[in-house]
Amino acid sequence: MEPSKAPQELLRVDKLRFYFGAHQVLKDVELPIWGNSITSLIGPSGCGKTTLLRCFNRMHDLYPNNHYEGRILMEGRNILDKNEDLIELRSQLGMVFQKPTPFPMSVYDNIAYGLKLKKITNKPLVRELVEKALRQANLWEEVKDRLRENALGLSGGQQQRLSIARSLAVSPAVLLFDEATSALDPISSAKIEEMMVELKKQVTMVVVTHNMQQAARVSDYTALMWLGELVEHGETTEIFTRPKKKMTERYVAGHFG
Repeated sequence: MEPSKAPQELLRVDKLRFYFGAHQVLKDVELPIWGNSITSLIGPSGCGKTTLLRCFNRMHDLYPNNHYEGRILMEGRNILDKNEDLIELRSQLGMVFQKPTPFPMSVYDNIAYGLKLKKITNKPLVRELVEKALRQANLWEEVKDRLRENALGLSGGQQQRLSIARSLAVSPAVLLFDEATSALDPISSAKIEEMMVELKKQVTMVVVTHNMQQAARVSDYTALMWLGELVEHGETTEIFTRPKKKMTERYVAGHFG
């Protein structure tokens, strides 16, 4: 896919190091994330790509004995700063996990949940934002007559799109996808890929994937990681057809990983 013209840098990873206890997992990672684009993080299992993804919205802070060095800049501020409001940060950088994470409540209440956390209580406005989010996630037509049903009754693919819609409802700047289609059937995966391509007009996405074909289909930019280091980053067409590093060439050709 061709990147948008004149992209604007939305996030910048600057000399990022991350440690689980004394074990260093990320090593001086430097990476720009361009606005209104999809960036895929690829690499073999254990290379640090999910660890990097979870740094963006500080998911690691939920567990003890982890620490960051370096910076992740967003609109000029370092979002790794100890004074960062993590609730607000996680609404700006929403996370979509490998397995769907619907709450055990109605479809409608799943989407409205984050709006209530943001103190949005005007009922007509909430209804409007719920519908908008479900439409953005290409789910409205499938659930518009089931809004009061328990979300756990939806199919796996629908539950994943519901999880995406829940993040979209609070108008994030970035969506972080952690192998978000790996547990889904090909048809459900294709619906999410189609939604992602359409959605980048409104939101920036960073995607961890083991699926090279998916990265090639949906990404504007691709970054290869290896043993906690960023090997190469660039436009997806360049990474897959004219990589600068031999390791990148071997990985995208399937020679290891």
